[in-house]
Amino acid sequence: MNPSLQSLILDLLRARGSRLLSVGDIHQRLNESQQLSFNRDEVEQAIDAMERDGRIIAVRGKRFSLLEYTPYVSGKIRIHPDGHGTLSAPEAEEIYVERRALKGAMNGDTVLVHVDRKSSKLRTVRGKNYRDGEVAKVLQRLHSHVVGRFFDGELPFVRPFDTRLDSDIRIAPGGHMNARDGEMVNVEIDRYADRLADASGKVIELLGMLGEPGVDIEVAIRKYKIPNKFPPEVLAAADAIPGDVGDRDLAGRIDLRGRDIVTIDGETAKDFDDAVEVIQLENGNLLLGVHIADVSHYVSEGSILDVEAFERGTSVYFPGRAVPMLPERLSNGICSLNPQVPRLTFSVTVEVDPKGRLHDPKYFKSVIQTKERMTYTDVNTILTEPNAEIETRYAPLLDAIHRMHALYQILRKRRQARGSIDFDLPEADVLLGEEGEIESIVPSERNVAHRLIEEFMLVANELVARHLVLSNQPGIYRVHQQPDPQKLADLKLVLKEFKHTLRGNPEEIRPGELQKVLKEIVGTPEERFLTEIILRSMKRAFYSEECSGHFALAIEHYAHFTSPIRRYPDLIIHRRLNELITAGPMYGQRLAEIEARHPALALQSSEREKRAEDAEREVLEWKKVLFMRDKVGLDFNGRVTGVMQFGLFIELEEFFVQGLVPVASIGGDFWLFVEREHRLRGQAGGRELRLGDTVVVEVHSIDEERRQIEFRLKAAGGVPVAPRQEPRNRPR
Repeated sequence: MNPSLQSLILDLLRARGSRLLSVGDIHQRLNESQQLSFNRDEVEQAIDAMERDGRIIAVRGKRFSLLEYTPYVSGKIRIHPDGHGTLSAPEAEEIYVERRALKGAMNGDTVLVHVDRKSSKLRTVRGKNYRDGEVAKVLQRLHSHVVGRFFDGELPFVRPFDTRLDSDIRIAPGGHMNARDGEMVNVEIDRYADRLADASGKVIELLGMLGEPGVDIEVAIRKYKIPNKFPPEVLAAADAIPGDVGDRDLAGRIDLRGRDIVTIDGETAKDFDDAVEVIQLENGNLLLGVHIADVSHYVSEGSILDVEAFERGTSVYFPGRAVPMLPERLSNGICSLNPQVPRLTFSVTVEVDPKGRLHDPKYFKSVIQTKERMTYTDVNTILTEPNAEIETRYAPLLDAIHRMHALYQILRKRRQARGSIDFDLPEADVLLGEEGEIESIVPSERNVAHRLIEEFMLVANELVARHLVLSNQPGIYRVHQQPDPQKLADLKLVLKEFKHTLRGNPEEIRPGELQKVLKEIVGTPEERFLTEIILRSMKRAFYSEECSGHFALAIEHYAHFTSPIRRYPDLIIHRRLNELITAGPMYGQRLAEIEARHPALALQSSEREKRAEDAEREVLEWKKVLFMRDKVGLDFNGRVTGVMQFGLFIELEEFFVQGLVPVASIGGDFWLFVEREHRLRGQAGGRELRLGDTVVVEVHSIDEERRQIEFRLKAAGGVPVAPRQEPRNRPR
């Protein structure tokens, strides 16, 4: 579709204001005013596409207007748990759509909504004002397939697993694939719900019963529409790539195969996209070398492999399973920096003086041959726990590892001096048995070797971003904005409760002030809880074509360069860097073309990252719920991590598992919710239940389908809390 033609049509309709134009009128006026020659079919196709996108609307037959001159708005609708929808439309008020006014629209659909602007009355929901609207038309359906639970019977149906899709899907006779009652299935929709009838469709995949190993991952993959199988043509393109580096591949590359370069990763890692070295220079400086797999050499722009990688955006990591961005032949093969074989890389080297200042950065294409595939565990042992066996095994590399540690300490001090925020909390790590069953949930290990590699990658990312910006070249940058002042004001109140002070104006706070608080709370009982609260006060980082800085890292230039096997933005950065190195700075039409493409690449990369994180988080929470199935009735220590009008969110200290204590289940008083102070206060006795309180809870019930755990409060702050008596059924 011709985007310039669409822009011309928009300009024409905007100039006409509220006056309507037919297809013929638009065709004629374009050719007259622009002195161009568009054929009518071309104009009609552009109009149809713009109508589907909700940019223009047909009124009074086939006469068109911009939406801004009509009582309609378009956008993606969000369905809430109680069934109503909301719409955030550009340059328009928030729109509220009652359930009866959805007319079959599903969560995420692009819809055209008629808005009642004649009435001055607004609907207020949770402090936000909305105008009432009604879905006039569904422009684009997000869901052609839905995952859910199959219910057998006289009229079999599937209930969507996503609670925001609240329309059951009827299954026609012969369309159930012999699914078992209660089995999770994938359904292809052939008719969408409306006011007259439910949706209907047919089962196309059987996924298994809830609670069976691996079913949770299969459900999440389909719920979030994550591509999990490579098309045959993509696999064929990957298979056509040689499995070894050839002599022709070495042209224009610096040969580093004789250097002491190693990869350092986890024990179970299979794809290695970064390798490092540190060399002692005669001038007293240390030379850091970061060498990243040159995926761009094998995945050319616009190729079928590139199109698939762009669609996926990122690899997705679940407990015991990964859904890769690139086919295994690339990700675990020729693109992976496997030990003691030649591999093509992009290299960044920089001298670091003893004060942490960076000198003479260089960027070049290279070929390396790593000496060892080292693990975080082994490197940590070398640096912290002398072990004869490990030291003998890695004897030729011991000096190099100790140089890395010395450089890490210099770089870490440099980053801390500028006020960079360092969130260093362990996360939940689900350990699975041979059959995929959950054996335990433990804190993820994060030792000095993890931090060492992270520090080196941060430097490389910063240098590459700065190089592109100072060369006036386009890129996809990693951006983290200043926190919302209101969230920081709320954070101040919470910290005050624990006798900590966040200094500075919330409007202009610097990251160093937050880092000071994080340092203060290290080793305190409330460390994990308060760190989580500080983290939640931050905005989400995202990808952008504009390099506008990274708040948490306290740096002006930052991009993702170090993981092109698993992140699409890194691949884009490699291409921009490659062009700069081999052809010099781009300018003119080439520069304009690339700059025009980057906003869409950045937006999709951010959306794909969020999709992956949401799916990973959901599976992790589901694993936790399954792990707690046999613990109903047992007591555990925990801490209050959230206070809401309807109850307390508690995280168990032992398993990183979170559940809810409903306020209705807490006895001893009538509990009032004090929102700004994040607490429940007893109306009669004045006792308080607050954020951060240590508690003892009993696991009351598990809801596997909704992934929810309900607790009963046994004690808070060491004081027993009487549970509210459950009402008994009275005889009628």
